[in-house]
Amino acid sequence: MRCIKYNCNFPFSIFNLLSSVFLIIFLLVGCKSFKEAECTGVTGFKINKVDLNGLDADIQLGIKNPNNIGFSVYRSSFDVIYNGVNLGTAHSSKRVHIDANSEKTYSFNLKSNLKNVNLMDIMKLVNSSGAKGVLQVKGNMKAGKFYLKKKFPVDVKERVGMN
Repeated sequence: MRCIKYNCNFPFSIFNLLSSVFLIIFLLVGCKSFKEAECTGVTGFKINKVDLNGLDADIQLGIKNPNNIGFSVYRSSFDVIYNGVNLGTAHSSKRVHIDANSEKTYSFNLKSNLKNVNLMDIMKLVNSSGAKGVLQVKGNMKAGKFYLKKKFPVDVKERVGMN
């Protein structure tokens, strides 16, 4: 193949040039709009462990994905309040895959260090085990696929029982 030399001394073959043009066209035509996922509510909350190191809990969130492709929810941060007790900022501990065109409940493991929570509030939280209380989760859920990531706002307040 014959190479064309530009002033920048970088050789380009016609094949490489045409391949690049077709790749760019394919990527532009293949891109579709990504609709925002929706958090439909909290269906459950379970405290696994509370100690001096912090809180380990599972929260079940309903998520509606109107897109034709699934995506992953990456480690995210949420402000968690249960029955008026501010549990601080909790971080999800692992990635969760969300199915395409679905509305399902997914379990997220949250960990918080409880450094700004006083001891009386922790005792009140532990003693209310089994009773229904108001759980508020607020923050941004980081979601995406491959290198494309987007933050979705989460602000739900529901009455749930602690298992």
